[in-house]
Amino acid sequence: MYAPTFRHGARPWLWYTLLLTVASICAFGQIAADPGGQVVAENDDSSLFIWWLGHAADLLASHLGFGSDGTPSGSADGFLYTEAMNTLNGGVNGAWNTSLAGLALILAPITWAAGPIVSYNLLIISIPVLVSLATAVLFTHFMTRIPAFVAAGGVGFSSYVIAQSAGHPNLAFALTPPLVAAVILRLLLRAPRPGFATREFWTLSLGLGIVLGFQFYVSTEVLAGTFIAVLCLLLAIAVFGRKVSSSAGWLRLAVGGGIGSGLALVIALPLLLMMQGPNAPEGAIRPHGVWNTDLLDPIVPASPTLLGSGSSPIPRVMDIDSAELGAYVGVPALIAAVIIVICLFRNPRYAAILRIASATGLLVFVFSLGSPVFLGGRVILDTGPFALIEAVPVLNNILPMRLVLHSTIALFAILGCGLEWALDHSRKHSAQALLGLLVVSAVCVIPGVQTSREVFVPDFYTESIAEVIPADSVVKTVPRPLAWAEPHADEAMVWQSVSGFHYRETGGYFIGSSPDAAITYAAPEDALDEILHDSVFTGAPLPEPDSDETRSAIDDLRGQGVDFIVLAPDAPLLPGGPGEYQDFLTASLGEPSFADEGVLVYPLNR
Repeated sequence: MYAPTFRHGARPWLWYTLLLTVASICAFGQIAADPGGQVVAENDDSSLFIWWLGHAADLLASHLGFGSDGTPSGSADGFLYTEAMNTLNGGVNGAWNTSLAGLALILAPITWAAGPIVSYNLLIISIPVLVSLATAVLFTHFMTRIPAFVAAGGVGFSSYVIAQSAGHPNLAFALTPPLVAAVILRLLLRAPRPGFATREFWTLSLGLGIVLGFQFYVSTEVLAGTFIAVLCLLLAIAVFGRKVSSSAGWLRLAVGGGIGSGLALVIALPLLLMMQGPNAPEGAIRPHGVWNTDLLDPIVPASPTLLGSGSSPIPRVMDIDSAELGAYVGVPALIAAVIIVICLFRNPRYAAILRIASATGLLVFVFSLGSPVFLGGRVILDTGPFALIEAVPVLNNILPMRLVLHSTIALFAILGCGLEWALDHSRKHSAQALLGLLVVSAVCVIPGVQTSREVFVPDFYTESIAEVIPADSVVKTVPRPLAWAEPHADEAMVWQSVSGFHYRETGGYFIGSSPDAAITYAAPEDALDEILHDSVFTGAPLPEPDSDETRSAIDDLRGQGVDFIVLAPDAPLLPGGPGEYQDFLTASLGEPSFADEGVLVYPLNR
C-alpha cells in the first residue's frame, strides 16, 4: 500500500519539477546552450563564485587523493580559509565571503567532470526550480496543490530570484525562508498531537537545524534576513493568529526552535570561529543608505521581466548593480492582493492566512525600504525603521533591498489564496474577473530570456599550463582581478579556477581587511600595481620600462616570492593600446618564456 501511495503523491511534484525545469531553461536558454562559455551577469561577481566552486571541488579532490597534480594542493588550505588568492597578503577569510561552501561540495562531481563554469551555470538554472519547490512546500500547508504550485512558481521566477541569479547565486538560492516558515507553521499551528516525544516534532526540529546550518555555508545574509522575516511572521501570528494558535503550539515552537537553532550553531561552528580569524573585515562591509528599496520599485519594471527596459529609471544615490533591483511585482498583482484581502478578510477559510501574510509582508517591506526612505529617488523620510536593524552589530551588513524576497513570498501567498478561491468559484463573475486579473499579473512579472555574455578564458589555462608553470607557483596575472561591477573585471579568477588551482594568485576579489584599511574588496596593490595604478584607473601612459621605479617594483615582486607574471594580451579590460603592456613587460623582463594560447609567460627567476 505504501509504495503506490507514495508514487501517487510524488507524481504531481515530479511533473511540477519537470515543468519548472523547462521554464528555467527557457529563461536561461543562452547559458543552457553554451554552459561552459557564457554567464548571465552584467557584473562580474560570477567570476567570484566560479572561483569558489572550483576551489571547494579542488580541495575536496585533494582530500580524497585525486587532486590537481595527484597530490594535495598547497594552494587550497581550507574550505573557509585559503591563500590561493591574495597569496602575498595573508589569503582570504572565506567565512566573510560568499564561498558557497555548502553548494560547492554538492556540485563538486559536476565541477570535476565539466569544470566550474558549467557547474556555476547549472546552479543558476536550478535555482528558480528549487526555490519554487521549497515555496510550494510552504504554500501547500494552507492551499490546495494547483494554486500552491502556481503561486510558488511566481516566487521562484520572481524579479528578485531572476535578478539575483544574474551574478548572485548565494542570494537567489532562497530555499531557507519558505522552509523555515513551513516548519514554524507545522510546529505552531498544525501539530497533530501535543508533546515532544513524537517523530514529527523531532523531524521538524532537527530538519530546521539542518536547513539553518546549511544556510550558514550558502549566505549568512539570507539567513540574517530570514531571522528578521521570522520575527515579523511571529508578530503577525501573535496578533492575527490567536484563533488558530495555542499556548501548547507556542511551547512546541519554542522548544523545537531552540533545538533547531542549537543544532544549526553546532553545524556552523567552524564558520563562526573562522569569522574571528585572519583577514576579517573590521567594520560595516557597505555604506548604509544606498541599497534601499524605493517606494516605486514594486511598480517600475526592471531588467529581468519581459516588460523591463533593461534598467530601472529610478534615480539612485549611486549606481547599483541591476541584480539588486528585484522588488518589482507589478501594479496588477498589488491590486489583486488588495482585492483578495478585502473580499476574503472575513472568510473563515482564508481570514487568518491573509491577515498573517499581509502583516508579515508589509512589515518586511517597510524594513526593505532602508533608512532613509526614498520615493522616486528623493528622500521623504530621513530615518526609516531599518535604522533599528542597522544599529545591531550582527545585522548591520544586511542590504535592505534584499529583504524584498520575504515580502515577495508573502505577496504570492495572498495571490495563491485568491487563485484557490477563484478556481473553487469559477462560475461566479467575480471569480472570473479575479482570474483575469491574476493572469494579467502573471504576464507583467514573467521573466524574459536572460541575456548572457561570453566568459573570456585563454586556452593556456586548460591546455599547457602544467607544462609551463610548476605546480603551486606564485603568479601575478595581468590584468589583475579588480572589484569593479562590470563584465570581465575579475576573470583572472576564472582562469585560476579552470586550471584546477595549479598556481597561487597574488591578486583577488574578496571582502577582507589589510593593515591599511578596515575593509578591502581586492588584494592590496603590490609595487608593480602602484606604478601602473594611473594607467589602470585613469588611462595614463605606462611608466618607462627601464626606469629605476620599474626595476625596483620588479625586484620587490621577486623578493616577495612571485615566480611568474602572466599577461593575457587579448583580455577585454586590459588597459592601454594594442601591444603596450606586452612591450612594457618584455622591455622590463625580457622575452616571455611562453607566448601562445592567448598568454605571455614571464618568469621572474632569471
